[in-house]
Amino acid sequence: MEGATRVASIHFPLEPVPASRPRVTRWGTFYLKTYSEWMAKAKKLIGSGTLTFHEKTPLFVIVESVSTKARTSKLTYPRYDVDNTAKAVLDVVTKVSGWWYDDDQIVLLTSSKRFAAKGEAAHSNVHIYRCD
Repeated sequence: MEGATRVASIHFPLEPVPASRPRVTRWGTFYLKTYSEWMAKAKKLIGSGTLTFHEKTPLFVIVESVSTKARTSKLTYPRYDVDNTAKAVLDVVTKVSGWWYDDDQIVLLTSSKRFAAKGEAAHSNVHIYRCD
């Protein structure tokens, strides 16, 4: 994007997990265990950010999800929806302070998914750009 300045990158050395829809029961609302556990680990890993721009600053964000390929899989790319893994990453970055005020600041989002190359560990990367 023309005029965009990279302000931060975040690396999550975890197997990507798609965001789950909230489950609503008469006892309350909850998320799937895999998603809840991933969120808890991811929060601890990234810590608070140090970005100090205005809360209405438009942002461009790139999310890359790299998954481990199952030995029996014949697919050439991961089966989950790319938007759901991006949502998981955006949710955790929004919940941890100092990265952005809210993900409504994101005016452009690019998300990709792929299997890890031989010798590469599963992970997710987030690159945050300021749109000036």
